Amino acid sequence: MRKVIIGIMAVAMLAIIPSAASADVARCEASVPISTTLKTATFTVTEPANAEHQFTNVWTHTYTVNVNDDNTFAGIGEITGSDSKGTYDEQVPHTGADEEITGKFGDAAGTTVSYVSTRPDGLAYIVNNAPTNGSLFLDTTFTLNGAPYTSQWSYEMKVSAPVITSATTTTPGTESVKNHGQFVKAQGGGKTAAQACAGMPLVSTQGSFLK
Repeated sequence: MRKVIIGIMAVAMLAIIPSAASADVARCEASVPISTTLKTATFTVTEPANAEHQFTNVWTHTYTVNVNDDNTFAGIGEITGSDSKGTYDEQVPHTGADEEITGKFGDAAGTTVSYVSTRPDGLAYIVNNAPTNGSLFLDTTFTLNGAPYTSQWSYEMKVSAPVITSATTTTPGTESVKNHGQFVKAQGGGKTAAQACAGMPLVSTQGSFLK
């Protein structure tokens, strides 16, 4: 009699297991596409070359930067001119030396700009709230290798309006799969696919194979 009771209890416990495990739970749903937008801006800064208080002969700093959602940016610049570029105390043949620039536009349209632009020789231009409408701007300070620097020349500059562009790239999502076999086929097979959650069954019943 005792063996019969034990057998009945075992059968009853097995009957409970399928009801808990057979819930039709969706596995490995499709992932949604992910879109990434990269905003870039290009603007120029011109300064007098070889002579002060004139903009007939100029050096042009052309900056191309990546812009963040909070209007901060970072990028590089190139100095170009008719025959030479300026350094803090001498004139040398122009080599198209790059500058590193970090800063922030005053608004999404870039009507003002603040930045620090550092040249390979260690001279950094520090500009605060310059208008980007091409008007004359004089409020610029300098550092040389991190230390304050006073130039013997006045620094006059004009900043152009930034040309801002946005490009969006989209990474496709994955399709939903019902079972491990579909997932392996979709991924081209292999160990990585076999480890995915798609190996979990949608419905599990006592004594059955994975479905």
